[in-house]
Amino acid sequence: MIQARVIRLKASGLNVARMHLRYLQRDGVTREGLAGELYDAKNDRAEAREFLERDDSDRHQFRFVVSAEDGAFYDNLKPVTRRLMEQMEKDLGTRLDWVAVDHWNTGHPHTHVVVRGKDDRGEDLVIAREYIAHGMRERAAEIVSLDFSPRTDQEIENRLRQEIDQERLTSIDRELLRDQDEHGLVRAYSCH
Repeated sequence: MIQARVIRLKASGLNVARMHLRYLQRDGVTREGLAGELYDAKNDRAEAREFLERDDSDRHQFRFVVSAEDGAFYDNLKPVTRRLMEQMEKDLGTRLDWVAVDHWNTGHPHTHVVVRGKDDRGEDLVIAREYIAHGMRERAAEIVSLDFSPRTDQEIENRLRQEIDQERLTSIDRELLRDQDEHGLVRAYSCH
């Protein structure tokens, strides 16, 4: 799933963009419950200030939330995000200036990606609605499919067994959280 927004950066746009990046980096979003860290195409740690300085003259920016159905099976979302953004650059025919933060604070791990509104020639970046609505999702699905080609029942069972002793929120925990009712109970269903 990919959610997308185009944000117009008017007079107060830089302050709004700054507040958004702060919000993305807030405490409690990592697997360990720590503050999120910005990263970009090359660096595992990117500076919000530097990104915002480059973003200063932009008319708009794109904000994407990328959430793979199998996201809980990834140990690290950065490589997936980088591959998606690299593929987008090829599809759009321009380098993209972007930063991202991975969030593990919900039942579905997801990545927030902020893309500058300029292409590599300094012109306003335009991304077709069709590409945002369908192309990005298809590209992300291709990447996840390559990573998780059909797995045997034994592979799935072994992966789940490894998670049982983990001292973090696992896909098993996320599934239980997702399946709980309004009272916080999870019902066991019979397979008969």
